[in-house]
Amino acid sequence: MGVRILSSTAAVFGSAALTLACLIALVQGTIYALSLEQTALRFIAIAADFVVGTSALVGCIYLATHLAVRFVGVGQAEFPPADTYSSNVSSGDSPKI
Repeated sequence: MGVRILSSTAAVFGSAALTLACLIALVQGTIYALSLEQTALRFIAIAADFVVGTSALVGCIYLATHLAVRFVGVGQAEFPPADTYSSNVSSGDSPKI
């Protein structure tokens, strides 16, 4: 149990550090892109910064969520949980749920 808590804590701090590093890199890239002199090059740099930054942040969120599910162990759970729904509910009763 101690290893699980330690690995979960490390995953949380690692995900937070990775997200913070992505944000810092995104801000630095934006500042650099806005400081370019040529308008066409500036437009391309801002578009590339938007695409790469968005991809990096979505990747960080995916990684953090994946690690959380992996460490908590929800990935092996039955879905939907058997005790949530009664066995005497029919499909016609869906507005009552």
